[in-house]
Amino acid sequence: MTGWTDERIPIGVLPAPGEALDSWLERYAQRLRINTLDFVDYLGLSHVSARKMGTLGKMVRRLTEDERDLLQRRTGIGSAQLTAMTLEPYDGSLVRIDPASRRLRCPPAWRHYGNTSRYCPACLEEEPARWQLHWRLGWAFACTRHDLLLLDQCPQCGNAPPVATRGRHRVLPRPETCRSWIIQRGQDVRCDFPLAQAPAVRLPKDGAVLEAQHAVDNSVITDHHGAAARQRAGELSFLGRRALRGVHTQLELAPPVVREVLVECGGTTPQVAATHEVHDTHNIAVGTALAVIATDLEHPACDDLFAWLHRGHGQPIGVPRDHPTSDLGNWRPAGPRVTSRILKASDGQLTLKARLRYRTATPDAAAPSLCEEEVSRRAAKLPGMLWPSWMLRLLPAKAAHQPRIGGIRRACANLMLIPGSTIGHREATRLMGNSHFRSQQEALLAFVDADHIASTLAHFAHVIDVHTVPIDYARRRALFADESVELSLDESRHREICRSFGSRQFTPVHQERARWEVRRLLLGAEPYRGNHPPAWAHRFAYRLHPDLRAFFADQAGVILAAHGINEPVWWEPPDDWLDGIVLPVAPLGITTDSLAALLAPGPAARDVAKDLSLTMHQLRLVLESRGLSAPKPPNPRGPGHPTPRKGDLAPDRLRHLYADQGMQQKDIAELAGCSAGIVRYSLKEAGIPLRPRRAAGELARSVDRTWLRTEYHVKGRTAADIGRELNTGGNSITDLLDAWGIPRHPLRGHLPPPRVYSNPFADLPVELSPAMCRISIRQNSLTALRSAVLVPGYPTRRSAALTLGIPRTTFNAHLRLVEDGAGFAVFNHRKRPVRVTTRGQFLIEEAKQLIALLDEARAARPKR
Repeated sequence: MTGWTDERIPIGVLPAPGEALDSWLERYAQRLRINTLDFVDYLGLSHVSARKMGTLGKMVRRLTEDERDLLQRRTGIGSAQLTAMTLEPYDGSLVRIDPASRRLRCPPAWRHYGNTSRYCPACLEEEPARWQLHWRLGWAFACTRHDLLLLDQCPQCGNAPPVATRGRHRVLPRPETCRSWIIQRGQDVRCDFPLAQAPAVRLPKDGAVLEAQHAVDNSVITDHHGAAARQRAGELSFLGRRALRGVHTQLELAPPVVREVLVECGGTTPQVAATHEVHDTHNIAVGTALAVIATDLEHPACDDLFAWLHRGHGQPIGVPRDHPTSDLGNWRPAGPRVTSRILKASDGQLTLKARLRYRTATPDAAAPSLCEEEVSRRAAKLPGMLWPSWMLRLLPAKAAHQPRIGGIRRACANLMLIPGSTIGHREATRLMGNSHFRSQQEALLAFVDADHIASTLAHFAHVIDVHTVPIDYARRRALFADESVELSLDESRHREICRSFGSRQFTPVHQERARWEVRRLLLGAEPYRGNHPPAWAHRFAYRLHPDLRAFFADQAGVILAAHGINEPVWWEPPDDWLDGIVLPVAPLGITTDSLAALLAPGPAARDVAKDLSLTMHQLRLVLESRGLSAPKPPNPRGPGHPTPRKGDLAPDRLRHLYADQGMQQKDIAELAGCSAGIVRYSLKEAGIPLRPRRAAGELARSVDRTWLRTEYHVKGRTAADIGRELNTGGNSITDLLDAWGIPRHPLRGHLPPPRVYSNPFADLPVELSPAMCRISIRQNSLTALRSAVLVPGYPTRRSAALTLGIPRTTFNAHLRLVEDGAGFAVFNHRKRPVRVTTRGQFLIEEAKQLIALLDEARAARPKR
């Protein structure tokens, strides 16, 4: 208190700790032996609705500057202490006060209106007439000093007892009595019931209600303006209300802890009003106590109680669904932690895509919130095929068959765009530059454990979002994914490197394979869209010479530099990004040096996989992630050091097969399980003379050209198959095919280049965008663009097709042609009416302009 001044009242009364402003003014008036309203008038506050105690009721909510200054001058109480006796410190968090009228608005949690206050009889008996401010808060329902349930009403009159005296009656009420006015024998009289003697429910010290009050004091009231306190208040109030409704509608299904809480609060069921919820002490105590138990993961009844609160909503169904629960939106006010538990509880009822979208298999389950830009940013961080080191963490230890590992890697890369986003599988595959094969994807992923996929891929997506990836894979896909654009390599350097270690891998076929490997390095994925690579790719990678590997990486770097890209050629995420995921197989932790030493003798891939207890596809992923390969095995020893032959290569057996039966060397090689070169060496070692070569031109004279065309071109037989029938090699047959002009089959594993059609806009004086360039060289591109520009505004694609008068399947094919050629989603087919995406808007506008110019040019041409 400050020093005495001329304006200060000669008699001072100090506020009690935690006391409300109106309680202090009431005690002050009692000390001066006057009525509270007379005391307010004496202080100079009678200018505002003194007749109805309007001033005092508003002051206990918030003091104006004039009121605070006047009370400070007249009573000597400091400004901060006066503010602490009002509800102003709790404004915006536990209460809401209108800034102009100082009326109490609907609070964010439990409601508690008016100038009345709850009370504890034992507290009033110890500190007569000292009413605590926190009793006015909706979260106060128990006295932790005396272990009593707070009271809302006077047990005699049934009214909420006012803290301060109401009315201008000169008879002063006794302290600690109910100051309510009641009608008795036709006249108004005071109730005067001694509130300190009011019966209250005694709560057990280790019971759920007192535990809940302590939890609320610590987590909600203490730091009520903090974000954590607001979130906790939302959880408890939402679950508390749901618990109260459950008590009245499905109490027979409630777990035993619900009845235990009811017994603590007096053994009666809380009352419920007909039109709205009741927020008395009994209701709030029961609801809050149950909410605290339902959110305490260490409480033994937590799961059962939470399941009871969620009962009747989102019932499980037999067929997995794409949405977790029908009333998920109703649970959002409870906060992210409660929503996360609801989502995780529905994990077993969802499809794989829904589990990924809502992350229900992870501790961080939540509704999708990523925008289109954030999904595109994640796609730019991912190659078209999941990195091999990450794919190893998804595969089972052993498999009954060889899976289509390429397809699984592409499917996983597509699915990594689903967690936290609202895009579908078609949009995901387009962003990743992969083909749309949803049915194949589901069949592939059936090979892998769904629970492991759902949790691990969601974790992968989170890791990608929070880390920086040094490669922009979206840019690389836009530059290098088109296989019709040939990559230029230093062929002379390639030939020189191959000759340096005695290899002839510089033929046109090998040059195509070299470009395939360089494109794979640039894309971070194999340059195809199928489920498995060409047949030669696995052996090519396993026997790749280190000098060639370095050459391919150098060529990829040169290509990147030519495009002005300063990025590493090849990159994989470091192991510490995935510290939380355990390797499924122990040998995968083998060091790179140990693995290189194991590969040094040039063993077969199957032998290496057996030594490491891995499957073949796991070994391929390990070698790709480490950048290793096995050198070519040494050549067989020369004639000076003959190798003893067994089985079909034993001299007697070999003589019978070659000389007596007249079998070809390659057929003997198939029979013996070796190469034709080994058979040739075995013949020389056994001293078996080789048959003379066929005379020049003899094969051409003995084969009919029409028969060869029919067998090879029409029936589709291979040159090797025809050669076996004619007792010659496949090369001889291919020489005849070339000599007679019979079209050759495309190389196995190499797709023919895409067919290019004439560009309808080639003669227009307009520069086409890259997307339009790709679309315009496709067949029927103009017709497809005319259909695409008419889509926006129609409710559905079907209605647009009906308006144009074309079949719906044809119309859908037109849209697919435009979107596949553009390489991104042009339309959002989920919206009604159909909407154009942000990127698609520019393409549609460009198409409209080009079509208009083309029509004008055609109209201006002279008619013949």
